[in-house]
Amino acid sequence: MITLISIGINSHQDLSLRGIQAAKEADKVYAETYTMKLDTTIPELEETIGKKITPLKRNGMEEQADQLLSEAKTSNIAILVGGDALSATTHISLILDANEDGIETKIIHGSTIFTSITDTGLSIYKFGKTVTIPLPEKGPVDTAIRTIKENYEHGLHTLILLDLNMAEEKYLTIPQAIQRLIDTGEFNPETLLIGAARLGSMFPAIKADTAIKLQSHDFGEPPHTIIAPGKLHFMEEEALEALADCPRKVIQNHNPVGETDRLITKYSVGCRKVLDELKKRNLPIEITADQVDELLKHTENYLYDAEYYRVDKRATALTCVAYAEGILDALKLLGIVDFEW
Repeated sequence: MITLISIGINSHQDLSLRGIQAAKEADKVYAETYTMKLDTTIPELEETIGKKITPLKRNGMEEQADQLLSEAKTSNIAILVGGDALSATTHISLILDANEDGIETKIIHGSTIFTSITDTGLSIYKFGKTVTIPLPEKGPVDTAIRTIKENYEHGLHTLILLDLNMAEEKYLTIPQAIQRLIDTGEFNPETLLIGAARLGSMFPAIKADTAIKLQSHDFGEPPHTIIAPGKLHFMEEEALEALADCPRKVIQNHNPVGETDRLITKYSVGCRKVLDELKKRNLPIEITADQVDELLKHTENYLYDAEYYRVDKRATALTCVAYAEGILDALKLLGIVDFEW
């Protein structure tokens, strides 16, 4: 049998009574401590459960998987995991392999960053896809930029985890991560962000402000994380002021725009400008002024529809703008009106 026991988000003090009991009943207890920074040690964990613990090597859940599965066929194996046991895909992989081998499994869940982010006052229901900003030597931040934009598209918040290397005691900090985003040239330094450190501990730190301002804020020791808020409910706005000391002006200026919204605005503004400035030419005898006015009225209607649908049906809104552009282009190509985009 294999039992994955969640240590919790901060230290051995976050272990549940159920988790401690399961560890006491195990024939052998391992600990995987490389996926997150915990404010605890193996000796402290041993004292808490009253049992000897064998630390797994770095990447031990992958490299020692065969050994763990072999032992679990004849004995009760418990593995202590930082945060929540199933937050990492490596742990899920071990459970799947155990099930395939007919080995009984049990999961004891615990506190994790994915729930403690509600300390910021943001609704857990409004978070979209989570992303990690890697250490510089591990790669670029394109995925983080893309994920933030995708979540903005739906008005959702983005939880941004910051990479670490436990073996070398390297931890990406909030200022470093923000600089990596800004250096792409695709991230506005005036973007509202929330920085959080040591959530779940006795001394957490939470601060919301523009990205450029957060770079000079002292968040203290890691682990650090960042949130890029999407559309804010008025209660979330109040919470950011009260719980994250966010300047009211920064909240008022916050207007996350997805790519579709950006295109709707861009093309709508272009069409409106043309409608205001176009000049009608002398018409061929086959075309009347009323017919041209009717087409221009259709253009106005499509732009109205674009504004109407942009809240809940952005794809439809963008299509309406495209129709409006099409009519104007057709009139210009026929030599009926004159304008410049």
